[in-house]
Amino acid sequence: MAKDEHKVIFFSVIAALLIWIMDAAFGSFFSHRGTFPGLLLHVSSHEFAVRLFFILSFIIFGVIISKILSRHNQVEKALRKHLAAMEASMDGMAIFNQNDEYVYVNHAYARINGYDRPGELVGKTYRILYAEKELEKIDHSIVPMLQKKGRWRGELTARRKDGSAYDQEVSIALIEEGGRVCIIHDVTEKKRREEKQQRSEKFLTMIFDSIRDPFSIVDHNYRIIKVNEAYAQMRNKPINDLLGKKCHEVLQNSCSVCENCVVEKTFHSSDPCAKDKLLTFPDGSEAWVEIYTYPILNKTGKVSYVIEYTRDITDRRKSETERKHLIEKLEYLSTTDSLTGLLNRRALIEMLRREMDRASRYGSELSLILCDIDKFKKINDTYGHSAGDKALQIVSETIRNSLRKADIVGRHGGDEFMIIAPETSIEGTKNLAEKIRASIEKIEFQVTEQKKIKLSLSMGVTAFGPTEGDIDTLVTRADNALYASKEAGRNKVSILMPPVSAEQAK
Repeated sequence: MAKDEHKVIFFSVIAALLIWIMDAAFGSFFSHRGTFPGLLLHVSSHEFAVRLFFILSFIIFGVIISKILSRHNQVEKALRKHLAAMEASMDGMAIFNQNDEYVYVNHAYARINGYDRPGELVGKTYRILYAEKELEKIDHSIVPMLQKKGRWRGELTARRKDGSAYDQEVSIALIEEGGRVCIIHDVTEKKRREEKQQRSEKFLTMIFDSIRDPFSIVDHNYRIIKVNEAYAQMRNKPINDLLGKKCHEVLQNSCSVCENCVVEKTFHSSDPCAKDKLLTFPDGSEAWVEIYTYPILNKTGKVSYVIEYTRDITDRRKSETERKHLIEKLEYLSTTDSLTGLLNRRALIEMLRREMDRASRYGSELSLILCDIDKFKKINDTYGHSAGDKALQIVSETIRNSLRKADIVGRHGGDEFMIIAPETSIEGTKNLAEKIRASIEKIEFQVTEQKKIKLSLSMGVTAFGPTEGDIDTLVTRADNALYASKEAGRNKVSILMPPVSAEQAK
């Protein structure tokens, strides 16, 4: 453009010089006013002023023309630039006049509307692209908005050349003389994707809300981004009071992650986790819950969200506790004599077998006491079974209080008791028996309001022999020692030694 301006100015100067020369030539050759060189260089002030006026006018005219050409070139270049940009645009662009006729259409506009060339639309009205319903919308809503604000943006449904409908995003702006610039973008696929996403989200939301157990999703900042109604009810909070808040702040009023948090473990390990937890609610009530966490990984394989699934297991925990207590009770009942609270015969034999095995394995000592209440049948027959039961309970409690922690006592049957003394010699066991016998001997038992009787025990003591492996042999020997005490007048302690092995005899 600058080069064109320079050319115009240069030729204007040349033309001005030619006027000066031609005027001198005309005066010399046609008017005979002097010689040509004289007229070229020596002129009157009047002629100089006239020539200078024409020369300056010519130069000024050339400068004006050059400026006009420069502006025209700039406008033309800008127009070509804008047209090139419009042609290269992926969006459809069109300009139509006040009669709604296209005066310009780019290739994208034609292609989007199903036309091969822009020329197929130029000169036609845009109304060929829209159905009656959309035209009513344009006439009654869009045109008044354009006249009021000068621009409009929204969505319309248009028809391609083949009659197929598509969704377009439209932006319209007024230009001079009632014309309009229109930019369109085909959003059919976008809307389909959005509708598909909305259907998917709606489907997932329906699944999410249909889960009866509490369910939530937490992001990597421990903020709750989604919960179902069951979760909100369990926490006794509205859903809106949970969303966007950090779980440990809302649920535990804590500024840091909860101790032993399974959500934190899943974020760090990328693995599902589970744990049982006792929740305490503001009203003081408690509930056991089972918490499961599952990671949601991003494209890089890192955990971006964690799903927390909570199940109320209070009833199950209660059932497990009750079942445990029932089992413990059944075990107690199966090994305990209901009247005395001591081990029953079955449990005693099992304990004796275990202690015999241990004594054989380690070569440790083991002794056994059998005892029964003297004249127990007479108590039953004279004062009744309730008195006999009371006598059994008194004797049981006295024996239990006389034993060491390691000793084992139980009801062997009827009025007979068995005491197992692990790692105790027969002499030590005899001393223990004497202690028990003396304690019983001191008891005065109130059988009626007016009658008290004394109780006594006959006791037999023996020891486990290293060559023995039969429980019955050991128990029979203790029973024989007990019988010897009764034969000797009752309320006595008798001992029967185990057989001596060949090595001991040597």
